[in-house]
Amino acid sequence: MATRYEKFEELLKFRKAMGLSLSRERIKYIWGRRFLREVDELEINGSRCDLPVIKDSKDLGEESSKKLEIARGELSKLKVFNWVRFVGVSGSVAAGFAKESDDIDIFVVVRNGTMWLYRGIIVFRNIFHNKIRAKRHKDVRDKLCVNLICEERGLEFPNDIFNMHELLFLIPIYNEKYKRYVLSMNPWLERDFYVKKELLRSRTVPKKKVFFVLRFFNFLAFIGQLIFMFISGHNPETKRLVENYRKGRIEFFEYEFRIEKLKGYLNE
Repeated sequence: MATRYEKFEELLKFRKAMGLSLSRERIKYIWGRRFLREVDELEINGSRCDLPVIKDSKDLGEESSKKLEIARGELSKLKVFNWVRFVGVSGSVAAGFAKESDDIDIFVVVRNGTMWLYRGIIVFRNIFHNKIRAKRHKDVRDKLCVNLICEERGLEFPNDIFNMHELLFLIPIYNEKYKRYVLSMNPWLERDFYVKKELLRSRTVPKKKVFFVLRFFNFLAFIGQLIFMFISGHNPETKRLVENYRKGRIEFFEYEFRIEKLKGYLNE
């Protein structure tokens, strides 16, 4: 079984494959102060060859920081009634390698039985404010890319280094405490990656009650938007959309991107 140190090296390697470093603050955040001291001792003893990828500051960099502030400023565009439980920035901005031409990946958690209604409403409102990325946009710079919408029942993700990285580098912009609940729904973080257990402790109580009428209209919203995707020539991945409907998720990010990052890491 892999050790904590081996999982630390795995994350270093994954970040390095993307041309990124890992801050001391982030190491402490994930594995704790004691583990950081162990890493420091190895550095003093000269036992490590890849310590240059560890830096002192967790600064995101100018471009990612700027885009993070844009996302915070547009938060109202992502709220609908009392359905939204959490909003976070993910992807290149959260990881710290955003380019000027990039959009801003957004992860939203909504109450059970509302995800397709929620998506329908924000897509309709976007006609008027045009802040959320749509297929029609050629210039996606600074657009909000809402590529992952989860209901509270759909917060458990597959166990791999990609999801570990996405979850732990996720930056909350609404309901910061809720991030711990998201992490707590993925116990493999502690079991397999030795993430400190304090990060997975949460007092958040999910909104479990779902009215039948709301669930029914959510289903109609799913069918309606799926039909619209076909009519408008979006070529939706129907099987994937149906599977994720059952899981309580809407995913619009490309699997090819995820595979590319994992291949880059594995080939290092």
